[in-house]
Parts: sequence; C-alpha cells; structure tokens
Amino acid sequence: MKSYFVKSGGREEGPISEDQVSQLFADGRVNRDTPCRVAPDGPWKTIDDLLPMLKYGTQLPNPTPTAVVRSETPPAYGGGSPRSAHGRFPADARVSVVDLDLPFLSILKLLFKWTAAGMIVGLCIMPILFVLVFIVMAVFGTVLGGFFSALHHP
Repeated sequence: MKSYFVKSGGREEGPISEDQVSQLFADGRVNRDTPCRVAPDGPWKTIDDLLPMLKYGTQLPNPTPTAVVRSETPPAYGGGSPRSAHGRFPADARVSVVDLDLPFLSILKLLFKWTAAGMIVGLCIMPILFVLVFIVMAVFGTVLGGFFSALHHP
C-alpha cells in the first residue's frame, strides 16, 4: 500500500497511509488542492491529482467526532451577566436583534410560508366576516327602514 506526505498548515506530515489521507479529507483538515506526494520522494502534486476518488466522497470514512466542551456558567456579555441573584433574567431585560444574516432564498421561503398561512387563515375567517356583515346590514336596514317608513305616514 502506498504512503503519502501531505503539506498541511505549512508543515509536512507523513508518511501516512491512503486511509489516513481519506480521514483527513473527511475531517476537512485537507482539501483537493492540498499539496501531497507519494513517499518517499515523489513530486509534489495536489491530493486531487494523486487521489482523485476522494472528491466524490463515495468511499470516505465518517468524520471524526469532535468533543463539545460546555461551561457551567454562560460567558459574560458586555458589562456582565443580566441575570439576577436567583439565576433568572429580570422582567425588564431587553433583547434587540441587530442583524439577521440569512440567504435570500431562505427569506423568500419564509415570506412564501407566511403568505400561504395568511391566505389560509383569511379564507377560513372570510365566511364568518361575511355573515357578520350581513347581520349588521340587516339590523341597520331594518332600523333605517322603520325610521323612514314612519316619515311617510302622517
């Protein structure tokens, strides 16, 4: 089995096996343009030139899981934590959203969903509004009709 040298982060690593190169690729530590050479003294080429099947990802191993480190206390923000002594946020604590960095298509999808939901709600409420308007018109017409009919009779 061939072994390789890889230049990663400005230093040369190796010799490593093809499986180890695949693992580095799966973990995102190297990419297709990373310099690589066959051990012991082959010419420097890219990983894509020496191992072209890696770019398709069909035979890549699973990425190495990374450990998640959680702290007990949240980091202080600005002048300190807005939490009170009992660990809860006070009722007058304010949150302001400064910027939303969303892709255009995500915003478009969100607007489409809100529009569709509004149309569905509108279609469900519209018959109720029509009935209420007709009831108000009938009452108003009856009152006005009685008022005006009293004016015609002496």
